[in-house]
Amino acid sequence: MTVRTIAKIIARPGQADALKSLLLEIVELARENPGCLSFELQQGQANANEFVTLGQWQSDAAFQSHFRSGYMDEFIREIPELVDHPPDIQWYILVM
Repeated sequence: MTVRTIAKIIARPGQADALKSLLLEIVELARENPGCLSFELQQGQANANEFVTLGQWQSDAAFQSHFRSGYMDEFIREIPELVDHPPDIQWYILVM
């Protein structure tokens, strides 16, 4: 069962470049995870402080492996300085 993830992350004013750099590292590491079918980063055109990640995973177990990885632990430790609110992470099962 394919799982798709959407995470919306908004940088504090003046922190977009630092957040983007950190997110680019996450994208590269996530793509190396077994079970990751795709993972991409998008930046808002109207609001450069807004980022969205789109992930596609072979299974919920593959997504959970990514989410519980060491690089995500580090991301969770580093991100509070860069954002005002925790990321909004949603996951979905592909229906059709």
